[in-house]
Amino acid sequence: MADPAPNTFPELITATAARFAERVFLQRRDAKSTESVTFRQLGDDVRKVAAGLLQHGISRGAHVGLISENRYEWLMADLACATIGAADVPRGTDTAPLELLFILRHAGCRFVFAENDRAAQVILDMRDELPDLRTVCVMADTTEIEDAMTLAELRESGERALADNADLVEQARNEVRPDDLLTIVYTSGTTAEPKGVMLTHANVLSNLEGIFEILHFDESDVFLSVLPAWHAYERVLNYVAFRAGAQIAYTDRRRIKEDLRAVRPTAFAAVPRIWESVHDGIVAACRKKKRPLAWFLSGVLQACRNTGDGTATLKCKLFRGLASRKILPQFRAATGGRLRIAVSGGGSLPAHVDATLLGIGIPVLNGYGLTETSPVASVRVPEDNRPGTIGRPLPDTRIEIRSENGDVLPQGESGVIWIHGPQVMRGYYKNPERTNSVLQDGWFNSGDLGCIDPDGHVRITGRAKDTIVLAGGENVEPEHVEAALKTSPFIDQAIVLGQDKKNLGAILIPHFECLEEAIPRSEWGEQNGVLTGEAVRKFFRKQLDALIAVDKGFRPLERIATFRVLMEPMTIENGLLTQTLKVKRHKVNEQHGELIAGMFG
Repeated sequence: MADPAPNTFPELITATAARFAERVFLQRRDAKSTESVTFRQLGDDVRKVAAGLLQHGISRGAHVGLISENRYEWLMADLACATIGAADVPRGTDTAPLELLFILRHAGCRFVFAENDRAAQVILDMRDELPDLRTVCVMADTTEIEDAMTLAELRESGERALADNADLVEQARNEVRPDDLLTIVYTSGTTAEPKGVMLTHANVLSNLEGIFEILHFDESDVFLSVLPAWHAYERVLNYVAFRAGAQIAYTDRRRIKEDLRAVRPTAFAAVPRIWESVHDGIVAACRKKKRPLAWFLSGVLQACRNTGDGTATLKCKLFRGLASRKILPQFRAATGGRLRIAVSGGGSLPAHVDATLLGIGIPVLNGYGLTETSPVASVRVPEDNRPGTIGRPLPDTRIEIRSENGDVLPQGESGVIWIHGPQVMRGYYKNPERTNSVLQDGWFNSGDLGCIDPDGHVRITGRAKDTIVLAGGENVEPEHVEAALKTSPFIDQAIVLGQDKKNLGAILIPHFECLEEAIPRSEWGEQNGVLTGEAVRKFFRKQLDALIAVDKGFRPLERIATFRVLMEPMTIENGLLTQTLKVKRHKVNEQHGELIAGMFG
């Protein structure tokens, strides 16, 4: 039986660390470590770091930068800030210096945790433009930077303070209130301007409890953590694992396939791009088999897809039944074979991926939310896992579909998604204009488009800001076109363009191995990173025309009239994807402006 729902994070941390004291919480201190951490050790370290922060003038209401990737020290610093009522301002170490400068200056951070010397030096190089900054703390035992302190030194100062006053942290804990700020998360996402989302203890804890209530985690669960810990989606699920007394194993994008098999998690939350890679890996493995077996496995996958989306005929069901004993367990082995809760969020999950994984027996629960909603607003549940939807709202959460004029629309009609619940943010930090543009009487305007079916399940139909308006005034939602393009085994990434143009265009990045099977590399041709061979052009023209066709449910105006096939994928490293692997459309337009202009010439 779980402890009563906590009102503040100090209550959660104290109760959970005591209840599960000797159990292992982190299997590894970071993605490459082999050293585990117990709940007791985490609780003790958090208390010492919290005391150290108090000694350095950081107390309730202060803002603390937290610049680090997933690791034990990140969690320690985060929970230490929460313990004393300070609000942390988290970001990854790959944040561009100018963006980092804006965030730390705008938030007025007096104290900043930095993962390593390199990150600390970037911050210290900007200190003349950070008037509030007093201390930079490297999250390590040693540092070569004279102007920085170490986490070991901070912890030791906390130990000394506790030796003098054992109640020091307890006194600070008791001052924390549910409506105190827990964190300010700056989200630039797919738009250009960072916004500081203010989330309180009550916001995040209500979200944690709502998830906990409907997904029923407990101490037998093992989570695999791959998304950035500073991102609200991963962060709240890490808190859920902590609350449940479960275990977490950190991994990273380079090790994820290996760790899914090694850790064999029971719970795994990922963005759609990762679920696409799981799906595509299974498809690719099937294609590599010799022809009779490859043909059979292709049929099995199709039967799984039909089963998942509810269109399976008796023949499909029999075909899948033949594969259920030996073949489907091999498919499920790609995720370790023990997944009980497999959450997809942070973007649109392609329908073919959703249906196929469900048919295979990988229990994908598609969910929806934003940083502004702490972050989860709705999620499917195992007992009512309806493909193509994002489930029903969390407990105590309401979703309405409204017209552009703000009128509530009837069931089935598509409009803007508005969200009301205890998880809705306080607002954007020092940005009342942006706050007032999205908050109205406790309701949050998500900017996403959706509809609600008669059973209360919500469907996403697009994003208002991504809507393409063609020269003729017709509106096109690019996401469903892109999702259809990526059902091709030859297309890895796709972005649809065409704002103010007569027709749609697309940038494609192929699955290179699959393309090489269809067209020898000698026939590809390349110029300035663009595949130019006539054989390639004709091949993809045929693919696009088959995928985006009237008989597939598309309007004639959604046909892809022009396209380019690129050699370099869109990645986080080249600035075209967010940390949750969503395409930054404005950055694509910036980096490929000349190419795009030529497409529509």
